[in-house]
Amino acid sequence: MVAIKSFVRQGQEEQIAQFFASVRDSRNHCVRIHEILPDPLDTRLGLMVMPYLRPCNNPDFTTVGDVVEFVDQTLEGLVFMHDHNIAHRDIATANIMMDARPLYPNGHHPVRLGSTPDALYPVSALPRAGRSVQYFYIDFGLSSWFTPGSSSLVIGDVGRAEVPELSDTVPYDAFKVDIYALGEVYHEEFEKYKNTDFLLPLVEQLRRVQPEQRLTAAQALREWQRIRATINDSLFRWRLVPKSEQAIERVVNDTVAVAWEGIYHLKKLVM
Repeated sequence: MVAIKSFVRQGQEEQIAQFFASVRDSRNHCVRIHEILPDPLDTRLGLMVMPYLRPCNNPDFTTVGDVVEFVDQTLEGLVFMHDHNIAHRDIATANIMMDARPLYPNGHHPVRLGSTPDALYPVSALPRAGRSVQYFYIDFGLSSWFTPGSSSLVIGDVGRAEVPELSDTVPYDAFKVDIYALGEVYHEEFEKYKNTDFLLPLVEQLRRVQPEQRLTAAQALREWQRIRATINDSLFRWRLVPKSEQAIERVVNDTVAVAWEGIYHLKKLVM
C-alpha cells in the first residue's frame, strides 16, 4: 500500500525527499520516496509516492520501552538530518509516522484505522514491545537545505506555533527550531504519564526559550544516551501510568501488568 502526496514543484521539498530516499544509513528515519510523478492536470504540481504509514501515536504508546524506542529513533533521525545540513522546520507529532505492519500483521483500513482492510470488523493492534516498529519523519514542505558553512538563519512565521522565536522579520536558527519542536513532541506525548520522569531533564534542555541555550541534535542524542543507560531494562516492559488514573484503576491495571510480566519470564524459562 502506498500514499500519494500532491506538492508544488518549487522550493527544496522534492530535492530533499529524493536525497533522503537515496541515503542508506541506519540513522535515516525519513520517509523513503518511491518515485515522483508529474501531475497530469497541473504542471506546477508533482505527485510524491511513498509507503503508507500510520500516525506514530495510534495506537497509544503503552510501555516505558515504547517511549524509549520512540526517543531513540526520533533523536537519531534528527541528528541524521542536521548532519546533512537539513532543517525540517515542521516537526510535530503529526509529521512523525510509523510503519505499523508489525502491529497489524493482517493489515487495517487506511482511513478507518480501527477496522480490518475491508472495513467490516474492528481490529486491534499487537503490542509494540518485541516488534520492530520503525518511525519516520515526513513532510519536508517547509524544510531548508543549507550549503556547508552557510548561515542557518531563516525568517518566516511557519511551522509550529509553540516555537517562541518564529518571526517574519527577525532571523532565527532553523536547527534550533527543530530542537524545540521535538522537545514539544516529547512533552505533549509523554508528560501525561507518571513513569516517564526520566525524560524531564532532556525535554527541559530542548524546550528552553532562548535558542542559544538549547542543545544541538548531537548533544541531545548524547544526553539521551546517558539518561537511557540509567534506566533498568526491566522497566522497559512496565506499562505507562497516566497521571489521571484513579487509585482503583491503578490497582487493577498494575495487577494485569504484573501477570503479563510473569508470563514473559515464564516464556523465557521455557524457551
